[in-house]
Amino acid sequence: MKNVLIRASAAAAALAFSSHALAQNCYPGFQQCWSFAPRGSEVDRVPTGLSLRSKELTITGDLRVRLRGANAPSDAPYQEADQQATRARVQLGFQATDKVRAKVEFLFAESWAGSESYSDSLGGLQGAPNEQYNKVSQAYALCEDLLGLGEVIRVGRSDFFLSNGLILGSCDFLQFPSTFTGAWAGRKFGPVEVEGFLFDDYGPLQNGNLRDGTRFAGGSAKWTVSENGPVGLLSAYFLTGTGDGDLGAGVAPAYQDYRNDSWWGLDGKGSLPLGLNWMGELAQRIDEDDTGAAGDINPLAYRMRVAKPVGGVVTEVSLTRTESEGSLQINPGDFNSAGLLHQYAGAWRSDLDTWQLGCVLDPGLDLDVTLTFLTLDHDGASGGGINRQLGHFESNAIVAKDLDNGVHIAAGYAIDNDERQVGYLQLTVYF
Repeated sequence: MKNVLIRASAAAAALAFSSHALAQNCYPGFQQCWSFAPRGSEVDRVPTGLSLRSKELTITGDLRVRLRGANAPSDAPYQEADQQATRARVQLGFQATDKVRAKVEFLFAESWAGSESYSDSLGGLQGAPNEQYNKVSQAYALCEDLLGLGEVIRVGRSDFFLSNGLILGSCDFLQFPSTFTGAWAGRKFGPVEVEGFLFDDYGPLQNGNLRDGTRFAGGSAKWTVSENGPVGLLSAYFLTGTGDGDLGAGVAPAYQDYRNDSWWGLDGKGSLPLGLNWMGELAQRIDEDDTGAAGDINPLAYRMRVAKPVGGVVTEVSLTRTESEGSLQINPGDFNSAGLLHQYAGAWRSDLDTWQLGCVLDPGLDLDVTLTFLTLDHDGASGGGINRQLGHFESNAIVAKDLDNGVHIAAGYAIDNDERQVGYLQLTVYF
């Protein structure tokens, strides 16, 4: 199965390199949790024929099947997990009143018999089999202007992203995307939107939830400066651990300062002359008790991206630079932010620097293709305690196509300079 998948993925990559196409980002904006999903925040869905979509009740969902295969030379360590997995979600949206609505989401995920452990399937970080999962993943109420102050309040278990997800988010690539239980309150003041929040990182879907009720508080502000100006959007945020909660035995060092650490960040985007678009973000993790468990005491990280739309087959080219002095992450939604091989987990999870040259292509035949070439420079230990650089260069390709309304297929392939390889094939039905 592993060799068959690698060959299939290689064939898809060869098609990408010869025909060219377009990448898929499962979240809008600049989050890079690429899950081989259709472009944008909305997808076409298969009509069910049931008259359940109304102001009072909306039922949507998705079902996906994903195959993963990997291999590497014996002298190039890599997690060679041959995995087959299924995930299904059903979302129920209720409009209780004109100002109050609620959402409940059910999630079922399983790994097929014979699958190997990878990410949050099977053993994962919890040391116990998680082959099947069947729980409520989201359940919250959202109120708009209920107090007459123009406010928006959300309470319950919900997806949540801090900025672009490199520090904290809900990674849809996973079998069990993280959700957070808490309260969020926001309001717009003209072009400025502010939000305050209090939540915990102990939801039932968390990857590595050996911690007990770790709680965070913070706030964010977003300023829409202009529609197409050199500065379009500016935002800032602050997050701090409240000191509440206990940590279980065996928690990895990167998690041990959660209760007391703080984070701040800035990000923005805009349009430049010559048709260039830019985005950038800067963040720092502050170790309040100076234990240094997260690596550097106060690691700093940034990401900069410049892209130019192009006509014809090549629709966009981009150049991205990421750099981090150590681990900033809590529970990020950042899969593929440092390549599909995922050797360094994510761009801000270690002392890692990357250059990423991306190319978005439209070869026809309704194909979307993205090609990415990366350089990776890790300054410290990496990859499961192996004290050496894993990969210096990596090439990625994702080829995707809508087979029908609501039916999406995608293949991904990655290889590095040491011939470590991974292949993905995913089919998703949205209804």
